[in-house]
Amino acid sequence: MTEEGEGRFLPFMEHVVELRRRLLRTLVWVGLGFAMSFPFSERMISFLGKLSGTPLVFTTPTEAFWITIKTAFYGGLVLAFPGCLYEAWAFVSPGLYRDERRSILLWVGGGTVFFLLGVAFSFFVALPAALSFLVHFGEGEGLRAFMSVDRTISFEWRFLLVFGLIFELPVLMGFLSDRGLVAPEAFRKSRRWAVVGNAVLASILSPTQDFLNMMIMFVPLLLLYELGILASSWAASRRQKRLSGGAAAPS
Repeated sequence: MTEEGEGRFLPFMEHVVELRRRLLRTLVWVGLGFAMSFPFSERMISFLGKLSGTPLVFTTPTEAFWITIKTAFYGGLVLAFPGCLYEAWAFVSPGLYRDERRSILLWVGGGTVFFLLGVAFSFFVALPAALSFLVHFGEGEGLRAFMSVDRTISFEWRFLLVFGLIFELPVLMGFLSDRGLVAPEAFRKSRRWAVVGNAVLASILSPTQDFLNMMIMFVPLLLLYELGILASSWAASRRQKRLSGGAAAPS
């Protein structure tokens, strides 16, 4: 083990202890996010409820209470995401070179920005389109919307969070190439399999299994994969410059 943790390789049990510590810190971040989000739960429920275009109701005595708790939790996850991303980075950082650890702002910052872009895309584009289609489809069949506040708000939050995670794809691809784990050429050659994989992923992540919602996720996944190839090429070039610049090898 070298001084200042330069390129350290931790024993297995130290990895386990470090993982436990990072998971506990992640829970602390989520708890802080929950505490910050809870006072605004009612406002968020009212705001999200308007997206459906129909009045929401609660059908059990505890439903209104639990959706308030869920909303605070989901909002806390959004607020805690940068901290959770940092803890994930901190867990792998002991095995990295010193100059690689300096790129924390690049990857954690980039991951946070793309997560928020995914949430914003879902809120302004994907979620309204999905709700409009599903609600009007039912009304077109002569049915009247009688929507549960718990199920509707939970559906909307899952939609927002799933898109936030989907938009992490370019960051993940760039990170893998920056670490030298996957070359950009491998991503390019895997386009055909990526289409199939994205279709499967869209069907799994979609809150409902209707065709429109799966396509709303499938098409962005394809575009994000192409963006990920560009990010991978940039990261690989950045890695090559770093290595040619004489990065010190780990002891």
